[in-house]
Amino acid sequence: MAQKRVIRVWWRISNPLARPLAGLAPWWVLLETTGRRSGRRRRTPLASGPRDSTGMWLIAVHGRHSGWVLNAEARPEVRIRHRGRWRSATARPADWDPAVIARFNRYARSGPGLLGWDPVLVRLDFV
Repeated sequence: MAQKRVIRVWWRISNPLARPLAGLAPWWVLLETTGRRSGRRRRTPLASGPRDSTGMWLIAVHGRHSGWVLNAEARPEVRIRHRGRWRSATARPADWDPAVIARFNRYARSGPGLLGWDPVLVRLDFV
């Protein structure tokens, strides 16, 4: 449990530093959700997933307990910044699918399964 706490502290420190680059660097996206309790805008840098003309896949390394996943489940209307461009999308968690995971780049695949977390896929369908 102490390891998970250290990792959470790490993300609280590193995420604000990564936000300015996320959405510009091709290997990162910046996901904007609406806080489920506060109603405030929340921006989370994430590894970029496979993209097609209708949407994009993301991995929630911390699973359904991740704050951004909980926010997206409560209010599925999100925005995503990828390669400098904002797009509106609808988010929905999906079951873990090895065929989808195989399409992610090595960087994105490196996070899931760390320290016993149960990662989940999230599909963003562009609006």
